[in-house]
Order: sequence, then C-alpha cells, then structure tokens
Amino acid sequence: MKKERAILIKNPKLRRIRNGLRTLLRLWLSDIQISLINEQISTDNQEKYGDIQKLLSELHLLEIRSICFCLFCGRSDKDMIFIPKMKQWLCIECNSKRVYFEDLRANFQISNEKLGEFFDKLGSDDGIGLSRRGAKCNGFTASKKILDQMGVIEETQGRFFELSEYYGGYCDCEIIFNAKSRFLEDGK
Repeated sequence: MKKERAILIKNPKLRRIRNGLRTLLRLWLSDIQISLINEQISTDNQEKYGDIQKLLSELHLLEIRSICFCLFCGRSDKDMIFIPKMKQWLCIECNSKRVYFEDLRANFQISNEKLGEFFDKLGSDDGIGLSRRGAKCNGFTASKKILDQMGVIEETQGRFFELSEYYGGYCDCEIIFNAKSRFLEDGK
C-alpha cells in the first residue's frame, strides 16, 4: 500500500470474529515456530540448522509486519492503521501517539548543534560522569542543570523530557543510551 489505510470495525460481533481470527493465526504461527525450533534442536546438520533459522526469522518478520498486532503496544484486539513509511500496522492509539511525537520533534526548538553540545556535557563529568566505572544518575537532575545553563526555557525543557521519555530516556543515563541516537537521527 502506498498511503495510510485504517481498518475500523464498529460492530462488536465482527470485532469478536476479527480478534478470534487474529488469535488463531498467531497460535498457528506459534505452532509452526515451535515445531521448527524442535527440528532445529534435533538436527546435527549445520546447513539445515541455518535454513531453519532463516525460516524462523522470516516467520517472525511476517508476524510483526502483519495486521495481527500493534508493533508498539503488542495489542491484538484493536483497530489498525497501515503506515507506509514504516511498512507496519499500528493500532489507532499508538499511531496517534506517533503522530503527536513526530509533530513535537518537527517543531522542537533546540538545534542539532545545541543537542550535540547537551549530550556531550551530559556524558562528561559536568553531567553524569559517564565512564567505564559507571555513572552518577539521579533522574533528570543533570539534564535539567545543563539545559538551564544553556539558557533553554522551561517550556522547551518540558518538550525535551517528554520526547526523551518517548525515545526511552526515563533518566539522565537513559537519555544518553536510548534517546541520544533518536534525537540525532531525527535531526532537523
């Protein structure tokens, strides 16, 4: 499909049928995967082992790209929408969240240069002191201090922390490990 397409079912009986069919399909896929894994365990042939592993990977890819469940939340009982640029089905709620955060990132008021400077400071001794020995992480205290020093206003800081959490950064060290790459790849 080349454009977004939503599949919405209003009738409760049809929803029950849809959910049942999705469950059956996932159970069938699970049975196939289990039998392939059992076959893989019992084989001594390295070539056959590789072929089975390839089949398992293909099945998993088909499953996560199917309309049977939302990739973000894992729910299988929701109406879905196809996102062409992701080649993925998402539930309506997760898609709304995705669109909200894409808009938030598109209108974000901190440049990539400032973000790079922020991440450098956060990883240094001025921030969490990231090193092989570990880090000193206390929620968002170091991030807040650095953003204040950089002159970033409260409203923009709030948006930054909201985006950070969406990207998996629930504290200073997770901002470095999870959110940094997402911020810099989404750059303006």
